Amino acid sequence: MKPPPFEYHAPTTVEEAVQVLAGGNGTYALAGGQSLVQLMKFRAVRPSALVDLNGVAGLDALEERDGELHVGALVRQQRLLEDELVAARWPLLREATKFVGYKETRRRGTIGGSLAFAAPWAELTAAAVALDAAIDVRSENAERTIPARAFFRGPNATALEPGELIVRVRFPAPAARSGAAFHEVSARYRDYAQVAAAAIVSLDGAADLVLLRVAPTPFHVDASSALEDEGALDDLLAGIEPEDDIEVSAAHRRRVAPVLARRALRDAAANARERETA
Repeated sequence: MKPPPFEYHAPTTVEEAVQVLAGGNGTYALAGGQSLVQLMKFRAVRPSALVDLNGVAGLDALEERDGELHVGALVRQQRLLEDELVAARWPLLREATKFVGYKETRRRGTIGGSLAFAAPWAELTAAAVALDAAIDVRSENAERTIPARAFFRGPNATALEPGELIVRVRFPAPAARSGAAFHEVSARYRDYAQVAAAAIVSLDGAADLVLLRVAPTPFHVDASSALEDEGALDDLLAGIEPEDDIEVSAAHRRRVAPVLARRALRDAAANARERETA
């Protein structure tokens, strides 16, 4: 099925892009198109206008600045997987991106699109929450920063207001003596995650844990207590609210989530020790 007719805009600056986006609720931003184009083909989404961001200058920048990693909204997922700075300083981004689709889709998919679409299985949403990222957004008349831990409101729902555009994602420097790990299970290789777990562990005793598909948004807890007492993890995960779907039951997710959580915390701690002795 083909999408219905729509206006097409190809701005070259952020200012032009947000000016067009201010035109109304039927105007959509197009980045990698891995999600939006498919919805358009099935007419689940019917844009009156598309704003193609691929020609906007500066949105593909990736650099370290003042100790933070600045990732432009158009940075492709494959670049996160291959970039040496990301691998050395922000390994959770790389570990999470390993599970994102296939190389062909990662070459087009973007970090900004992944966060804005907020699919329940999107690995980069878990990484952004675990790393306590800051999401910089622009509209025609304002700009603001939204913490990743307050950005996701539900499946495919975010704190973005109409007319707002993600321009970059900023990741603070990881804690000293820390390591990261990401694990997920799916029905088949490269299928959507049924459950996923991201963990960051510091050898100083701090730990952050984020689970996907066990709540309406990425489920984040301070898991420091679980490093010394494995039983504490059960209490931390008591608030999960998984749902049934056509692939797997909520009961299965409840069984799998603690297993992945423990595995991610264990491997993150091991990676922290390895990084310290390297």
